[in-house]
Order: sequence, then C-alpha cells, then structure tokens
Amino acid sequence: MAGDLLHIEVYENADLTSDVRVPGEGTVRFPLLGQITIPAGSSSDALARQLQDQLESRFLNRALVTVTVKEYAARRVYLMGGVVRPGALRLDPATPASAIRAIGEAGGLADDADLRRILVMREDGQGGSAILPVQIDGATPTDVALLPNDLILVARLGRIYVTGQVKQPGSVPSGQANLTVTRALSLVGGFDKYARMSQVQLLRAGQPVRVVNVVAILEGDGEDPVLAPGDMINVPERRF
Repeated sequence: MAGDLLHIEVYENADLTSDVRVPGEGTVRFPLLGQITIPAGSSSDALARQLQDQLESRFLNRALVTVTVKEYAARRVYLMGGVVRPGALRLDPATPASAIRAIGEAGGLADDADLRRILVMREDGQGGSAILPVQIDGATPTDVALLPNDLILVARLGRIYVTGQVKQPGSVPSGQANLTVTRALSLVGGFDKYARMSQVQLLRAGQPVRVVNVVAILEGDGEDPVLAPGDMINVPERRF
C-alpha cells in the first residue's frame, strides 16, 4: 500500500538490499532495475517474485529475494451519519476489519440511525463508487470486510445524505416539499471541481442504484427525481 516502508533483501547481494517507501503512484526505485511498478493489492511475496524474475532475466543467475513490511502506513476508514462518534477510524493492518466492528468501535449506532440504510462506499478505480449494503438487524446480518479509505454511511431517519464531489458533503432535512436531486445538491453548495455531473448516483433502500444526469436536467432535458427520506446521493469523481 502507498506509504508502506518495505525492506528488500537479495541473498548474497548486500549492495541490492534497501529500504523503500511505496509512493502514491505505486512505483519504487530499485538498484539495477530502476523504476519498478507495484500492482495495486500486491503482497510482499508477489513483489519478491517480481523482483526475482527481473533480476534473473537481466542480471543474476540466481536471485533469492525477500520483502518485508518494515513500517505500515496509516490505514483508515471513515464513518458518517448515524453513529455515536463519526469520523476517521484507524485500521490495524494485522487484524481483519468489518463494517459492523467499525460501527461498534465508533460507539455504536445513534438513536436515530436508519437500520435499513447502512452502506459501505468504496472507490472502484474508475471514478465511481461500489455500493456494498450492510444488514445489522434481522436473522442473518450481512457484514462487509473493509479496505483502507472505505466510507461507512449510516443514514439518519429524516435526513438525506450527499457524498462525493460536492462542496460540503453531509446531510439535509428530508421534510422539505418536492426536494429533488438538484435541490439537495444546491443545499450542500453544489458540485466540486472534478464532479462527474452526468453520473450522479441515487441510492434508495431496496432498489438498484439509479444514475441521474444532472447536466441533462439543467438543460431542460431530463427528469429531476423527487427524494424520499433516507435517500442517499453520491457524486463520482470525473476522470481524465
């Protein structure tokens, strides 16, 4: 993960042993090989095999490479809405984390939490978000294993949440008459610089994610959906 400090050792080649910190773009500089790209989600063993193959194909007859994590970067998830202590929660890299456990560590659910609308929102790498439902009540709870930077969103009764590329992410009261998607967006300050205005996501319990083209609405050529209590709006990031 970006920010991790790696210790890379090549057996009987002390001059190749080094400590490198993984930068945000996922590449590190290694002796002889130059810039090495580290695929997202790679394990230490996978990186060791990658270095071994490249060293043996270009420089060494035999290379025994070990990679260990000397220092982990901070791994955090974020909680928003109907929990007692919303905000950032640090993950222990050595301990699996789940949405239900994270809610418990944040003090549990607030009194006005809407148990039907608990979601984990995860960037999909394409400028959008994967939406993963969490079911706490009922006979068969559905939990979600967490990854760094996940957002756990717990709706509050009587509120509508707006997240993503807007000026002031947060909630607005749902009691207003004829509150629509564009009106809710205006109440949180409108779109941010890199908003994908044509791919706004409307999430409603028990229904598939609905994509709303706000550009078309503003041009008078699209439907501006009326919101219901508990709805959630997510504005993805525009990619270039």
